[in-house]
This record gives sequence, structure tokens and C-alpha cells, in this order.
Amino acid sequence: MSKRFFEAAKHADLYAKYRPSYGEDIYERIFKFCRDGGNRFKLAVDIGCGSGQSTKHLTQYFEQVVGVDVSPKQVEHAASDVPNLKFEVGFAESFSTVVPPDTADLVTIAQAIHWVDTGKFYREVEKVLRPGGAMVVYGYGNCTIDNPRAQEIISKFYWSTLKGYWDDKRDHINTHYREFSLPYHGSFREESLKIVKEWTVDQFVGYVSSWSGWQSYLNAHPSASDLEDIRKTLTALYQTSAGEESKVNISWPVFMLLGQKPKE
Repeated sequence: MSKRFFEAAKHADLYAKYRPSYGEDIYERIFKFCRDGGNRFKLAVDIGCGSGQSTKHLTQYFEQVVGVDVSPKQVEHAASDVPNLKFEVGFAESFSTVVPPDTADLVTIAQAIHWVDTGKFYREVEKVLRPGGAMVVYGYGNCTIDNPRAQEIISKFYWSTLKGYWDDKRDHINTHYREFSLPYHGSFREESLKIVKEWTVDQFVGYVSSWSGWQSYLNAHPSASDLEDIRKTLTALYQTSAGEESKVNISWPVFMLLGQKPKE
């Protein structure tokens, strides 16, 4: 069944507060794929929705959107003020218990398919997608930041300090889901888009604090000061000659797999 990460209340709060949101160009790309396939825009289902950063965007395009996540704490942090959006607690491998068969025009799973049993998940997608419905799997890779010294520090932290504290399945993010393929003929890969943000040092360090590898490291080393040391170093690196803090320019590569269930 689905791997259960990001479930502790504090970690769920960090995830909701600091994880980067996808730009509108990602959702426009998904919408274009659905439109080109002649899909209706009644129901979209977002699996592994977390606190709903990606799910909420789909409400602009679909009459009804359902987010499903294994973590009650994540769902607690999800938006509750959108009329055509609701959330359910459930597994990716059995989400058809909360979505009727042959009703979904789109099923998405963002930054989460590496945590699930894909065979079981794909069977669930087959159950809920109507004929001609679309399936989109997507995620973002490791970030690049604009200061070479800062990039070196973050890369060392990711690859050396946290080595052994990442779940093995995290490697699928490093390879941009190259090991995955969708169960529909004609499915294809899209890698032309990216997420771009301009953050303060504190925002960026907050994002790093939400990494599952860092949370595992903290469990083993509760008094670890590594991240605070990084904060101090980055603050110095991003301080201008006038003593003000400049913004951290960050980008993440986005990778997408898009497929369509055959029409009857």
C-alpha cells in the first residue's frame, strides 16, 4: 500500500506552508491535453493530494474536484472554502471506494506515484475513468538556486548530510520518473515546464525543512543544527552591500506523463 510520509502534524504544517506550488502553465498544459482529447470537464480526482496545493487549481477547470490522501493530518490542512472541491482520506490503491466507477474525466497524481503500488493504482484509475478520460502523473525535481556557493551548500546537504535518510523511492524523483510508464497506448512525456520562485532565505529554508530526508535525520538527531547553520550561511550570502537581504531565485524542473483511457 501507499508509503505513509508527511503525516505528523508538524510535518504536515511545514508541507502546507512551504512546498512550492505549480504555476498556472502546468494546469493549462493538463487542461489542453484534456481538451485536445475531447474530454468533458465535470470531475477531476487528485490522488496523493497532501494539503491540496495542486488540487485547488483544478477547480478552475472542472465542475467538481476530489482530492484523496492517505494522511488525515494533510487533509486537515487542505482548503475548505472552495464550493466545488472536497477531500477524502484514502489510499491510492483503493480510491475507487470514494469515487464512483466511470465518472472521472481526469485523474492526477502529483509528486506521489513513487510512494504507491502502481499496479493496484492503475487498476483503480481504470475503474473510475470514463472512456476517453485522461490520466496525468507529474512531479518536480531537485531545485537549482541562483548563487553557486548556495547551490553547493544545498547539494552537499541533500547528497551527503542526508544520505541514508531518504527513502529509496526518492530516487524516482532524482530520475524524473524515467522508470514509470502509463498503461495507455500513446501516452507520452512532457519536460518543457518548470516551477520558478523568488523567496526569502527563511522561505527557502522552510521548504528544505519539509524534506522527508531532513525529517528522518531529525528523528535520529533531534538536536541537529545543520539546517540552522545553513540558514545563517545563506543569510550572509544573500545580504546586499546595503545590509538588506536579496531574494533567492529558485527553479525546479517539472516532468509529466500524460495518457488517455481508450474511448469505447
